[in-house]
Amino acid sequence: GIADQRTLAGQQATVASLLRALGDAAAALAADGLLVLTFSGHTVRGDGPIETARWCLFDAGLELSQVAGELARLPHNARIIVICDSCYASAIASVLAGTQEVVVLASCSEDQTTVDRNRSELALRLEQFVISHGARGSLAQLRDLLEDDTPDCERPVVWTNAPSRWSCPITGPPHAFKR
Repeated sequence: GIADQRTLAGQQATVASLLRALGDAAAALAADGLLVLTFSGHTVRGDGPIETARWCLFDAGLELSQVAGELARLPHNARIIVICDSCYASAIASVLAGTQEVVVLASCSEDQTTVDRNRSELALRLEQFVISHGARGSLAQLRDLLEDDTPDCERPVVWTNAPSRWSCPITGPPHAFKR
């Protein structure tokens, strides 16, 4: 059921390319469509407010507020999944501006950094969840699996603004889910 997939890596992962891909998605996505946006790389927090944190792309940093602005342009009934595997990963949930229903799966909270590993712990655990639960697992079950036996300094975050649609009791700001 995937209508379009874009991978931006290396020199192709520019600010302009990402903004163009999100703009294309806003124009092409069905009113009740699903957009999955993944980011794996570096995020720079800086000294400013959280919305000025930047995803580091090949040519420059892209402020999270700009990413959130582009996602807000999607159809208002669209569903969005953001998977972020970087330092300060859940910060994107703090700046979302649209009315769309969103799920954020983040490798750590907005005030944490990630441990440099050969393989992403978030990706390994997501794969484990899909294999063991298929399409029947809940976000609460996913959160439990992601958080199980993870160090407090790098706690994954599962966040949503739409519990009724996603059958999940998890709502509120990302920091509300730390154990």
